[in-house]
Amino acid sequence: MSLSHYILDFAYTFNTCINCFPTPSLHINNRSYKIQRLLGEGGFSYVYLVQASNGEYFALKKIRCPFGAESLQHAMKEIDSYKIFNDEHIINMIDSNVVQERDGSKTVYILLPYFRRGNLQDTINANLINHTHYDEREALQLFLEIAQGVRVMHKHRVGEDSALNTRRAGNNTLDLEREAQPLMDDQGFTPVTSMANLLPSGGAVVPYSHRDIKPANIMLSQTGVPALMDLGSCTRARIDVASRQQALELQDYAAEYCTISYRAPELFDVKTNSVLDEGVDIWSLGCTYFALLYCSSPFELQSSESGASLSLAIINGQYRFPDAPKYSERTKDVIRACLTVDPKHRPDIDRVILMIQGAVQQFL
Repeated sequence: MSLSHYILDFAYTFNTCINCFPTPSLHINNRSYKIQRLLGEGGFSYVYLVQASNGEYFALKKIRCPFGAESLQHAMKEIDSYKIFNDEHIINMIDSNVVQERDGSKTVYILLPYFRRGNLQDTINANLINHTHYDEREALQLFLEIAQGVRVMHKHRVGEDSALNTRRAGNNTLDLEREAQPLMDDQGFTPVTSMANLLPSGGAVVPYSHRDIKPANIMLSQTGVPALMDLGSCTRARIDVASRQQALELQDYAAEYCTISYRAPELFDVKTNSVLDEGVDIWSLGCTYFALLYCSSPFELQSSESGASLSLAIINGQYRFPDAPKYSERTKDVIRACLTVDPKHRPDIDRVILMIQGAVQQFL
């Protein structure tokens, strides 16, 4: 028998044996889910496609917490973040659970909606492989909806969705008093003291930042509606950097949890006596929109073409627009504004939305 026949015979036997084993399943708060396949992984996190007893599909995020309280605390903050927002442009959490493993470590499970179309990076990869690109008007509309999701975070009002979020989260309630605390307070990051950080009657605007906006963290529904996901880096937006130690801690945190090619320059060298704010998301939006149009983040493209350091290109804001595909200057102006190196001169999310809407007008 030839080698090819042995291989085919082994493959047939292997697949037959696999089908003999029952599909693994697990329980989350007394509900059973069958694991279908692995969708993705990174670090200590795994995302599985699971099926409920009624046949409905979900995405199950499994977060291993091998380093004790610190890693568990980070996973629990992600759960808390999902409970804060209520908007179609931000993915909602369906359920969650914490399991004690035999070795004493904890594993956190987060049940999320399943998006069959995948994420924006999947679409960008397909465009790159097929030598296609987004139509400018379609790209603007998609970017506008992404920006609207970011606006929900940046303009969040404490308490405005508390009743709905409590119902949605089941037993894992997040009360207003807890929400009023900064998500990163235990790490020594002090929020800016202002009226926006208080909790008066009627609710105050308390800005949040996603801190890791990129195409891979934007899911697409069947109808093409984008939804921000992976809220593990989400935190109160405005942080007063009061000491050098705090600045270094913030840098280390950004290096671990904020993807380098979409990371704002102020996160590479955090200054003492500075304020980090929502501007870090605006920068990431600019990088994301560039990638949407040109299938690469601006600074990865610059680095690959010139051989320059990626981090130096970001810090100095060095990038260029490719000659093709062709897009209007008004669309490029949106990206230019978002990629303003000095965060003090970067537009806020309302200004970005106005610029996108202005660019859309040229097609009406």
